[in-house]
Amino acid sequence: MIMRIKIRKADAEYSKWLRKERNWTCERCRRREEGGMQCSHFWGRKAESVRFDPENTDCLCFSCHNNFEMNPAEYVEWKHKRMGEKAYKVLMVRAHTTQKRDDAKVLLWLREVNKLENQNP
Repeated sequence: MIMRIKIRKADAEYSKWLRKERNWTCERCRRREEGGMQCSHFWGRKAESVRFDPENTDCLCFSCHNNFEMNPAEYVEWKHKRMGEKAYKVLMVRAHTTQKRDDAKVLLWLREVNKLENQNP
């Protein structure tokens, strides 16, 4: 039996925002495909404190996302090199800080960000 992960509205809206924010471009291979990118979370679902943190999420094509899922050590190396030592350690501390996610707060933040983007094209 295959278990399906429930995608909450906040997850879907954040994913749309991130992919648009990163110009529909894979941050690893630089491939660009509007509508075809995925939102990858470096620290997974259990790390609610960084679930909607732009430093924890990357815009990746299916191939790169799948590669990192199959080779997590490669993702760690890539992320660490990309962020630098200090930023990586700060993200790790944030990821291991207990915090309950607040979907309503995230949706409100995304609404405001989108409103500002629409005013300043």
